[in-house]
Amino acid sequence: MKILAVGDFQGVFPSKMRKKIEKEKFDFIVGVGDYGGIKDWRPWLISAFKSTSKGEKWISPKDYFGKKKYKNIVDKDFLAGKKVLSDLNGIGKKVLFVFGNSDDDWYNYIFQRGLMKASKRAVRFLRNLKNLKDMNYKNRKYKEFNFVGFGGYHDLSWYLKENKSIEMKTIIRRKKRIKKGRENLFSRLKGLRGRKIFVLHYPPKGVFDIIREKGNAQNGKSSGIEFFTEAIKKYKPELVLCGHMHEYQGAKRMGRSLIVNPGDAEKGKYAVVDIPNGKGKIRVRFIK
Repeated sequence: MKILAVGDFQGVFPSKMRKKIEKEKFDFIVGVGDYGGIKDWRPWLISAFKSTSKGEKWISPKDYFGKKKYKNIVDKDFLAGKKVLSDLNGIGKKVLFVFGNSDDDWYNYIFQRGLMKASKRAVRFLRNLKNLKDMNYKNRKYKEFNFVGFGGYHDLSWYLKENKSIEMKTIIRRKKRIKKGRENLFSRLKGLRGRKIFVLHYPPKGVFDIIREKGNAQNGKSSGIEFFTEAIKKYKPELVLCGHMHEYQGAKRMGRSLIVNPGDAEKGKYAVVDIPNGKGKIRVRFIK
């Protein structure tokens, strides 16, 4: 079985990459999130990261940009994500996918009511993309393989420990979200038999998780999710696909599991993963 793994488009599907993909031989596509998330958000993100590093409260994007500009960016981002998803659908292969932390308009965050909800326009649009199969907080079966999906936004443990500006009630609320996320994943893994493949957006803590970006106030911190690592070590999936961290493209072992970050599609990167039907070594070819 051959999988084409791709993610972190940030609203851009390079035409050269599209042409390369169309020449590849594979069974289906796996998307690891961030179809939207255009660069227009970057000034606010830098500002928010700086505030966080100083233990200060960050201002909302709406307050940072102003109501009118904020709405324009939201609409522009939606259209960019819409085009990426449409292009993926247009390749003509099945696409199993999770969303990313930059895809707020596209999915329902199930661990706190009202935090993020798919817009009506997103729901209508996705309904017509017949090749796309959402597995954001779901399991899907393909032949003998169990695909376990977990995308969307995550709270980071270090942020809750180190940011002195967070009120205790906020910390408690966010810890509850983490707990609910863990319960969701482990409930779907309990009793799951056969070959397992995890499809995540954020990386597990310990692999491809350290921020390496000059000018980023969070440089050196971990964006890894602790309960992902716990689940990988306990349930031993043979393959874990993840993204989020544009600094990385590669494959590393975590115990018996192979962790693969296909690289940021915005820069034309992806990976083709060849999984043997029986016993044998998984082979990964990275395209830069």
